[in-house]
Amino acid sequence: MPVTASGERSTFVVANSLAAEQWEMHLAGAEIGAGAAAWATPPVATYAAWLDGLWGGHCGDRGEPLTVGQSAALWRRVVAESKESGALIGQAGAAEWAADAWALLHRWQLDPAEQRAYSDQLDYRAFLSWCRGYRERVAAHGWTDRAELEATLAARTLAGADDVIAADLGEPFPARTVLFAQLQAHGRTVSATTAPAVEATRRAAKLADAADELRAAFAWAHRLLAERPRARIAIVVPDAARRHDEIERLLAAMGSPSLPIGWGEGRTLAAEPVIGAALDALTLLAAHAPYATFGRWLRSPFFAAAAPERFARAKLDRRLRMDLITQLPFATAYRCGLKERLENEAPLSAAAIAAALATLGDLRRAVPNRWAYVFTRVLAAIGWQPPAARTALLGWQSSLDELARLTPILGDVALDVALAELERILARPGPTVLPLSGIHVLRRIDDVGPGYAGVWVAGFTDAAWPEAPHGNPLLPLSVQREHAMPFCSPRDAEERSARAFSRLLQRARELVVSWPARLYDYETEPSPAIRDWPLLGPADLDGFAEARPPVRVARETVTDPAPPLVGAHLPGGTGALGRQARCPLRAFCQDRLGAREIESLRFGFSPRLRGIATHRAAELLLADLPTQAALAARAAAIGASVEHALARSFGRTRAVLAELFALEAEQLERVLLALLRQETARAPFRVLAVEQRSELTLGRWTMSGRVDRIDELADGGLAIVDYKTGEGATSSDWFAPRLRDAQVPLYATQATGRVDAAVVARLAPSATTYSGFWRSGVFPGRPNKLARTEAEDQLAVWRAQLVELAAELAAGDTRIFLSNSGDAEKVYAPLTRIFEQLALARGAAARW
Repeated sequence: MPVTASGERSTFVVANSLAAEQWEMHLAGAEIGAGAAAWATPPVATYAAWLDGLWGGHCGDRGEPLTVGQSAALWRRVVAESKESGALIGQAGAAEWAADAWALLHRWQLDPAEQRAYSDQLDYRAFLSWCRGYRERVAAHGWTDRAELEATLAARTLAGADDVIAADLGEPFPARTVLFAQLQAHGRTVSATTAPAVEATRRAAKLADAADELRAAFAWAHRLLAERPRARIAIVVPDAARRHDEIERLLAAMGSPSLPIGWGEGRTLAAEPVIGAALDALTLLAAHAPYATFGRWLRSPFFAAAAPERFARAKLDRRLRMDLITQLPFATAYRCGLKERLENEAPLSAAAIAAALATLGDLRRAVPNRWAYVFTRVLAAIGWQPPAARTALLGWQSSLDELARLTPILGDVALDVALAELERILARPGPTVLPLSGIHVLRRIDDVGPGYAGVWVAGFTDAAWPEAPHGNPLLPLSVQREHAMPFCSPRDAEERSARAFSRLLQRARELVVSWPARLYDYETEPSPAIRDWPLLGPADLDGFAEARPPVRVARETVTDPAPPLVGAHLPGGTGALGRQARCPLRAFCQDRLGAREIESLRFGFSPRLRGIATHRAAELLLADLPTQAALAARAAAIGASVEHALARSFGRTRAVLAELFALEAEQLERVLLALLRQETARAPFRVLAVEQRSELTLGRWTMSGRVDRIDELADGGLAIVDYKTGEGATSSDWFAPRLRDAQVPLYATQATGRVDAAVVARLAPSATTYSGFWRSGVFPGRPNKLARTEAEDQLAVWRAQLVELAAELAAGDTRIFLSNSGDAEKVYAPLTRIFEQLALARGAAARW
């Protein structure tokens, strides 16, 4: 423990908690190197913690200062209640800038009350107004703001304080300088120290891309640790938090998932799945929680009801996604039929939701500490299973405690506000513990403390270093430059960057600085700070990899042909044959295994629902099988057909989605009116069947189908009509060498009469258009140019193609066609292994 000449104790004061960990390890370097299990360390405190201790010892009569979270919440409240808030897109960003500007002014001993804004400085005028509001609230409640600690302490007699050893405390600022001078005036010793400077071996490395940088850096770190197992290695990755998972996957691929690794900035609690599940459950209580939140809750495994109802909950989510109920907030959907569906299909989950809502009751506003209590009770009622990891559990409890501490700041708030505050708390980086030896992943050059055997800095392009100026946007540049505030000008940014880089050069005996040759879609250049450094060549980089070669897992190829279909009935309906034609493996996954793509959540009436409603309305309009002559009088019946069709799709959501219902009804009426107009331009016919279900036979196989419409022509021939609502609906896929759209050809070949026309009717509000084949004059427009044979010849071609497709589907054909590989991608890729298959087909892999 350091002791001054007078025998008083001294404290190492460092910039932040990361620096405190590094200095504690550095000061105990001898003990750690000797493998000691325990040792005594001198006091090491962050500057903020040291200020708090000094405040408690000399200004305790004024109470504890506001915490960082309390101060931030007060700034958000001040900004939100200001007259300028209405012109802001959001208050949170402006409040954060204001808090930073307030702290800067106090660090540079500038009283906001004495500042004046010119007529054209609108942002500065708003900020000074916020400062007055903030100070008035602080004074009215007798609080102390953290930004004022240095000035208040400097005005007190600081007898009995520890001596200070400033270690890597960062760039000085006037308020701290004055406080240290006051300590010295009262007999305390304030000295500065730094780790012994070393002469670094400097090398630069140009890598192909950012991923290649990480591979090279960790291979290099492995080599150093193999030589010195007790060493600490720092790897600086500018976006380390975002690439956390990428780094862990890299370590696993290198065969070192258990290698001691520490993070300079811990992961947020919100990133923990179990904590995210708790937030989802609480958000369901809010008035405007979207269905997506409820869907995540249904799929979450962190609730007591999830295990026994796992599949029921997942199936319910899949079905609900095809319903308009997903357009509604959860609270509204719960009243519009969701409650009953949940009770029928997942009763345990329904009981849990009901218990959570009952726990909330009629509570709509409360102080934060009561919300924290209610949140705990709600989560217990809904069956949330708290995290098993002690760190995550303690972090969750401390987050609720921090929310409760906002009570004097916010007063009564709505549930949405309390949840937003809790989310902000959980979004802050959590605490981290660095290993005594191993790899420390840091975010900035300034984070590199003493005691590292080697340092690798990644991403060192000319755009990244020197750091660009980034002054506070609410403070005029003239004020910032006059007082030399941090990064207020290009020169200041360059000078500060140079000093930081100079400190880095004295921190480790081996230093490698790298940059990616290509970042995203553009070429990069190295920072000018390393342009004259010796460049590592390919042989050097390969040497790093050889020291710790990646573990190559043997890939296994197992011949596992799909089994033939048992029985004679083909699953999947008529669509299965089209899928078989385009991508047999996709057809096997979807129609033989039952795999289905989950409906994407979207606003409005989805194309699928619109297609269903259009078919249903057309069926109702033609249900009595009218003649062509009778269609002219059907316009008056369009409204009733549309009303019934859409009412079935909207169900109990209609009252809430009245505007959407009206818009869809208007469009669907135009679609049916356009259909009637075009139908009257055809040659004479009568409707023979609409939405006719039947069992179809293909060779020795059967399948279920439903034809949209069959018309009888004047000469007794039949026209098979299929409605389509998609933009690109045509019949061109009927005439390819491999039949790609089997629906109409299948119905045409199964008809009991003579088929003279097979038609796709594309229904659109502007006009109905036809494509397919027919005799001239039977339908408006021209038949498909590819249909050059007579109808009976074309039907014979289709019969052979359809039987072949049915045989393939039944036999378990699982090919993938390069021309249609897209059908096997996206959500089906994990089943089809399409990208591995393409690698084999293109010669990128010998076997898989």
